[in-house]
Amino acid sequence: MKKFFSLLITTGRISLPVVFVVVFFINLSIGIVNVSPWKMFELLFQDSTEKFMIWNLRFPRVLMSTLTGMALGLVGNIFQAIMKNPLVDPYLIGTSAGASFGALLGIYFLVNSITFVSVPVLSFTFAIIASLLTVILARRNGIIPVVHLVLSGVLVNTLFSSASMLLLNLANRTLVNGNVWLFGTFSGITLKDIPLPAISLIILVISAFLFSSKLDVMTLGEKEAKSLGVNVEGLKWFFYLLGAFTTAAFVSKTGIIGFVGLVVPHMARMLAGPKHRNNIAATLLIGGILLSVCDTLARTLLNPIEIPVGIITSFIGAPFMFILMKMQDSPK
Repeated sequence: MKKFFSLLITTGRISLPVVFVVVFFINLSIGIVNVSPWKMFELLFQDSTEKFMIWNLRFPRVLMSTLTGMALGLVGNIFQAIMKNPLVDPYLIGTSAGASFGALLGIYFLVNSITFVSVPVLSFTFAIIASLLTVILARRNGIIPVVHLVLSGVLVNTLFSSASMLLLNLANRTLVNGNVWLFGTFSGITLKDIPLPAISLIILVISAFLFSSKLDVMTLGEKEAKSLGVNVEGLKWFFYLLGAFTTAAFVSKTGIIGFVGLVVPHMARMLAGPKHRNNIAATLLIGGILLSVCDTLARTLLNPIEIPVGIITSFIGAPFMFILMKMQDSPK
């Protein structure tokens, strides 16, 4: 079994960029109406219903699912480094719980004609509020201890999750929409939804590469990083807030999607090793592949019924983490 995984890792390391491109176009070609990759490019020069379906409806969705997987995976990778905790993901800090509460609050307002609001904007606002609240609760004498950060994240998650469940019980008419948002969906995504999340991802990627060597040092521990001249608190604050902003930008458009930020960094380290300059690229590619495939499965498995994509990622992520833990526990 170990020889098989070693061969799989070596092959994946070489072919990952090619797989990324191939999977993107396969996802674009699969749906209610299947279109061959070659015909998709021919449709660019035609005026037809198929062209509108592929390039105006399906393309933004596939692109957004790919970018979301890249973003959640990279935020998880960085958070696991700065917190020196392999079980950390973007949702530890309460961002997703805040975003889901904001979305449900917006749906509640609209359905009950209380006021006109933008659901994504309200979701984004509460995502940032939740993230900042976690920081404020965790801060001690100008620093953010990791243990306090984890505990604060749990408290904030509990607070906003409880508020979300209260809203779901108060407004039965929004129960279906609310549950879909809580488990994530890319349905209804347009090209107008992509610029802000994409910009936040670009900033995060550039920052991750620029500080990759310092992230390597952070994995050794905070004391060791300080002794090597790293501004530990400054680095944690910078990536914590930038990661929260990036997560909020995507969650406010797609809802909560679990396990991607947790499992993708582990996959990337298996393929590319512990050095962040190498595994950052692997994280981006694997995250994009994983979530875009999960979304394709979500919209095609039970067609015409669409499964929330977070359910698909959970079914894939949980067994992967179980296998990973068993591999680590087995004797060398």
